[in-house]
Amino acid sequence: MEEDCEESSSARAFYSCDFDWQELREEIEGARSPEVGSTGIDVILEAERSRGADGGKPAFCPSAWEAFHRNHSKALFFKERRYLVKEFPELVDNPRAISVLEVGCGTGSSVAPILRANKNATCYGCDCSAAALDRAELLVAGQAGLLESQNKKFRPFLCDISVQSFPSWLCCSSCRATSLQSCGPSQDDNGVNSRSTSAEQMQQSSEGSCCVGGVSIVMLIFTLSAIPLERMRHVLAECAAVLRPGGHLLFRDYGLYDMTMLRFPSAQKLADRLYFRKDGTLSYFFSLEVVRELLTSVGLVEEELQYACVQLVNRRKQVPMKRVWVHAKFTKPETAAVCTR
Repeated sequence: MEEDCEESSSARAFYSCDFDWQELREEIEGARSPEVGSTGIDVILEAERSRGADGGKPAFCPSAWEAFHRNHSKALFFKERRYLVKEFPELVDNPRAISVLEVGCGTGSSVAPILRANKNATCYGCDCSAAALDRAELLVAGQAGLLESQNKKFRPFLCDISVQSFPSWLCCSSCRATSLQSCGPSQDDNGVNSRSTSAEQMQQSSEGSCCVGGVSIVMLIFTLSAIPLERMRHVLAECAAVLRPGGHLLFRDYGLYDMTMLRFPSAQKLADRLYFRKDGTLSYFFSLEVVRELLTSVGLVEEELQYACVQLVNRRKQVPMKRVWVHAKFTKPETAAVCTR
């Protein structure tokens, strides 16, 4: 799920060490096992399988996101993530044309500030909710300061990546087979006129090419935490498959011991660090070890991986709120091996 009132100001870009994560962990865990912070994803999955029946708790339902976005279609529920262009300078500091794919783009709160900050960027956004994509198109189209040509550089498309693969127009089977080693940036990076969610029209935008040729940046911003545990590796393998050699996967999501994790009642706990919300969506809280394990398992190389620890204050109640997010940047090697997961 997208973040709960994550950061209300771009000032967040300058503060990520308001408190020490290890001290927070010790405060919360007390005398409990010190290994809880380093349990791998396979251990968590095995524990859940051995537990058997889920005790009547609701299973993951992709349609929950469609209902969520339809219920919030009349207002901008999530604020623009303007901090992203400061948190990840790769999004704006490249003088050449870049292509960015946001997986789980929601209502466009990430792509809008990227397009505004970088006139050389083409942003693709996929989501499992058609209502969210409709809202994203409206948000980008209505952005002040964006030229018409920049509006056309946002290409949303419908895809439930938890159970599907990315469409062939983004990266065809031939290019996947060579791990994009022979693919250079296609003309699509230079703003070919296409903004439809139709795969057929997307394909026509790359006339004369086998596909778009993958992307130079993949973003997973508060998306992986909403994916069932057993499907996370599939999602990441798909992301790695469409990422060009030398490209970056930019990751930001809930961290272990975030305030929202501690507020979940035990009745909503599905597995270790995995909870279901009342609207039917999921929320998983990552340790650095799990993020490293997942991303390296699909052939990506770690460049940045840390907890972002920010203390906010509830203005109405004057209550301090300790937020924990995981910030990560992983890179696909220039001579990447083909991932067959």
